[in-house]
Formats: sequence, C-alpha cells, structure tokens
Amino acid sequence: MTKKVIALDIGNVCLTIHPERCFGALGYRSLREIPAELLFFAGERFERGEISEAEFLAGIRDLTGAEGSDERLLSAFRAIIGDPVPGMVELVENLTARGYRPVFFSDTSVTHLEEVRRKFPAASCVPDAVCSFEVHAKKPEPAMFAAFEAGYGVPAFYFDDRAELIEAARKHGWNAHRFVSAEEVDKILG
Repeated sequence: MTKKVIALDIGNVCLTIHPERCFGALGYRSLREIPAELLFFAGERFERGEISEAEFLAGIRDLTGAEGSDERLLSAFRAIIGDPVPGMVELVENLTARGYRPVFFSDTSVTHLEEVRRKFPAASCVPDAVCSFEVHAKKPEPAMFAAFEAGYGVPAFYFDDRAELIEAARKHGWNAHRFVSAEEVDKILG
C-alpha cells in the first residue's frame, strides 16, 4: 500500500526553536543587538548550503570576535534546537501505522538537521527530508516546493507554524495547515 506523504516542518512543529540560546552564548543580550550581517550569514548562507560548516565557523568568528574551539561554537549553534513540541513524538511515531509517510520539509542547516535527528526521539520515523541546505533555496521559494514534489509528489498534508508559508504552499496546490498543536494535527489527519 502506498502511504500518503506528509510534509512536516521541523522548527516549532517537531522541536522548539530558541535562537536566543546561541546568540546569548556569543554575548548578545537580546535578539535586537544581533548585527543583521550575522543573522544573514547564519540564517541565509549556511541554511542555503552556500558555505560549509568550517566556513560558517570562520565567519562567526570574523563577525563576532568569538573565541574558543569549534565545538564550543557548534554547541552554541546547536542550542537553538530545543525540546520536542508536546505530543509530536507520539504523533510522528504513529503516522506510519496510520498510512502516512512523514518527510521533513525545512529551512535548516546540515548541523541543525543532525541535532534534530539526535534530539527528536521520533526522527527514525522520518528518514527522508527536503532541506534548504540541499536545495540551495528556502521556503517559500518555488525551488523548495519543486524539490519536494520531485522526490515525493504533492503531499497529502503539509504542516508548518508560519502563516506565510502555508499561504505559499496553498498557492502551489498543497493541502497546507498552520501548525497549532499535535492534537490539532491528529484531528486534521482523522
């Protein structure tokens, strides 16, 4: 039996996201203090796969004057990935039995995807992913939707916490729903 594919965002859907943890470790007291070029470097270049992890670390040092080992900086960067969103581990673990195939669909870096796989107990139930660092694009750019469809077809469902991404997915003909809670996803899936 062919399983129905679910496109599943990661951040604030499967796991909580806490950028303040990383930037706090770099000495910034609030997100408003973070230079735009640092946010662009981390959020755009690295998440788009335009630079390697080594280039990312070198750039962080150049932009912030941060000292310490690569592992210290990576630990700060990984700290952005928080705990599982309540109910999502159980929900994802049961999707296959319900006839679904979850596929991660996320703007993320290779480093963060590795952290997701380590911290999300149900990650083994989601072996496939379409990520910005591989596609060299970010949602809602058409290349992301095209890459997902090339690998998995139009998903039966797409869940994301960001309203603008839900709207963009609907324009692509996807059955997209804004993530509110695991309980709401469970109701939508029937």
